[in-house]
Amino acid sequence: MRAILVEQGGGPEVLAVRELSDPVPEYGEVLVRVRAAGVNRRDVWARRGQFGIPASGLVPGSDAAGDITAVGPGVVGWQVGDRVVVYPATSCARCESCRLGRTNACTVFSPASGAYAELMAVPVSRLAAMPSGITFEEAATIGVPYLTAEEAWIRAEARPGQVAVIWGATGGLGVAAVQLARLRGLRVLAVTRDEDKAERLQREGAQETLLWDGKGSLVAEVERRTGGLGADAVLDPLGAATFGQSVAMARRGGVVVAVGATTGSRAELELREVFTKRLTLVGAFLGGAGLLPRLLGLFSRGGLTPVIDRALPLDEAAEAHRLLESGQVFGNLVLTP
Repeated sequence: MRAILVEQGGGPEVLAVRELSDPVPEYGEVLVRVRAAGVNRRDVWARRGQFGIPASGLVPGSDAAGDITAVGPGVVGWQVGDRVVVYPATSCARCESCRLGRTNACTVFSPASGAYAELMAVPVSRLAAMPSGITFEEAATIGVPYLTAEEAWIRAEARPGQVAVIWGATGGLGVAAVQLARLRGLRVLAVTRDEDKAERLQREGAQETLLWDGKGSLVAEVERRTGGLGADAVLDPLGAATFGQSVAMARRGGVVVAVGATTGSRAELELREVFTKRLTLVGAFLGGAGLLPRLLGLFSRGGLTPVIDRALPLDEAAEAHRLLESGQVFGNLVLTP
């Protein structure tokens, strides 16, 4: 099979196409022909070697959609030809958390890899049936972005009528968060650096947009738009550059959700604001596998619509990463092996 293999961490140029042996499904696994693979920010970190590169190399990618081409021993309920979406993380599949669909609470939970390839051997515990009405490319954008955004709003205990600020709103996670906030009846203030993207964010459900130059503070503007109260919930995927602002712009009793660290993982904040304003600081990192079928149902019924900036062939994985890192992307990028 053809796959992207990273043999040492580095820039996009290390994403090399290689011919690898076809995987063989083991007990409880199926072989999936990958029709589309989502490109996520975590793939960039993996490519750089942030999580380590195995001696045998790394095939990046967590999100995939495709069809089953072979069934391993012990598999029940799945057959060749079934169209599937691959849950983007691994877990033990045996503990109580896994049995209840809360796989992200499993002690061995970890984001998966291997989607930048023509074939994947996948445990059936990581499969969800792909609903009708969406394409493989659309299905491949649902996992990491929407599972993370949904987990964030669950952790924030977001309720209709609340004000939510979303940093980095034009990326895959940001657009997912905007759409899911709209379904929850939140008043969304979406942050973008690009004035041309503001109108697109409003079409996705952001009632208001905030332009940020990457340096200044938006705290006073959020307070102005909320009558001096601040935001009920702030979703922050950026980290170091914005987390202090996120704490400052949250209202008394509000929630700040950390969902990433694109600009760095070490942030300074004013602790007095945390305890005097009675703030809740929480983290969200992928929703459990039990959320995936529910999210897929929302897509099949038209409640959610995937936003794909562009789909590129597998050979152009390096270009996909360059685009993602440049900030030019609105929504998601997809590779088609």
